[in-house]
Amino acid sequence: MTTRKLRRLILPITLTLLILLSVGLSAYIWTNPSRYERENKVSTASSNSTLATRTLDDIYLPTQLVHTDSAGKQTLLINKNVSLVSQFKEQLSKWQATGIVKVRVTSAQSYAALLNGADSYVLNFPDSVTVALFNTIFNQNLKNYRSSEFSRIVIPVNDTDHLYLLNDSKHQIYSVKLKKKSLKSMRKFLQANKVTAIAVKMSYEGNNTYLDYTQPVTMQHYSYLMNEQSASELANRLLDADGNSSVSVRTHNGEQIYTTGSFKRMTVNNKLGTVYFEDYSDSGDTRQISFTTQLQKSYSHLVSLGVPMDNIRYYGYDTTSSSVIYRSYVEGFPIFNQTENGDVRIQMTSNGLDRYYFSLDSLQVPVPTTGKQTAVTLPSSTSVLKQLVAAGYKNNKIGSIELGYQWSQNKSSKLVIDLTPTYYVYYNGAWRTYTSMLSGS
Repeated sequence: MTTRKLRRLILPITLTLLILLSVGLSAYIWTNPSRYERENKVSTASSNSTLATRTLDDIYLPTQLVHTDSAGKQTLLINKNVSLVSQFKEQLSKWQATGIVKVRVTSAQSYAALLNGADSYVLNFPDSVTVALFNTIFNQNLKNYRSSEFSRIVIPVNDTDHLYLLNDSKHQIYSVKLKKKSLKSMRKFLQANKVTAIAVKMSYEGNNTYLDYTQPVTMQHYSYLMNEQSASELANRLLDADGNSSVSVRTHNGEQIYTTGSFKRMTVNNKLGTVYFEDYSDSGDTRQISFTTQLQKSYSHLVSLGVPMDNIRYYGYDTTSSSVIYRSYVEGFPIFNQTENGDVRIQMTSNGLDRYYFSLDSLQVPVPTTGKQTAVTLPSSTSVLKQLVAAGYKNNKIGSIELGYQWSQNKSSKLVIDLTPTYYVYYNGAWRTYTSMLSGS
């Protein structure tokens, strides 16, 4: 057998073995239902601690690292094997923040000047967090402006004792005084590891910062084995955590509805693989708690769901519905289409009703891909915008254009999920792929 033929056989053989292993485990569970149900009751509490391997400060980390060189050229820095943002977190946690003051900003131009300042690094959050959460994430103890919100950290290279927290919505800037600030070890790390630099430009318009991809972008295509949570196990965790409640289940319009008493209800859509959970037992009032507390509390709810958290990150906050939104990420890029909204939503209402919306499915382990599927080259985001406008879409209705991954079922196996890189466009209140918009589908 030739080497070429052997290589062609490696992928299908490996994939077949992984699928057989998954099917074998599933068959074992199906053929041992009494043992399985008995273990569910016993292991509910311990399973939460096992799944919650990622702490709050990991979930709320920034997702992007942008470098601006001495000439003002900007690049998004990524590494396939190591999180560069996590490396920056490690460095920043060693610095000592001694004070914070609010900087007087006279215009949006002044704000943009600091955002795009030469010789600097910018850590971008997907949405606003607070100074109190900055303390938690980076092991600091700033006492003032703890409730103030920001979404970017600007770290000037040549300023030896400051960093800046930026709030897009009000173009506010907070200056943080530092001791022990040094970028030497971080720069050595960046030089010693293979870093991919993607050409970008941050533009500040209408109280929002947009990350534009100024050149065509080549990204990897990935495939993962899918992990599906058991609805019965999930019902035990969410409706019968103490093991003493009576859980009833009925089917209505193709959905399974689990209830316990009059306070909790879980609806499972088997066709979509989604879960909608309502809990009326929370006596809290979101109008009386801070934004920081909402973010912290929603993290606790996220842990209670038992959702695998290896790839989960904070994605944003919806002020209209009081919902904290989380999304799966690969290499710092968000994944869409996992659910109808492509996310996990934790809603805490003012009347004590909590709602969770999420998927039973999650990514398990990557499977090897070969050939033309491994890389996809996309046009620049500026080119995408021009194409959309030329196709008749209103410029003022086009929101963010975000580089991410589209979740789709593998055509050869229901147990495999394909992640295809593409642009997602926020248009008329929904995320759509730019290709579907251009094709009119």
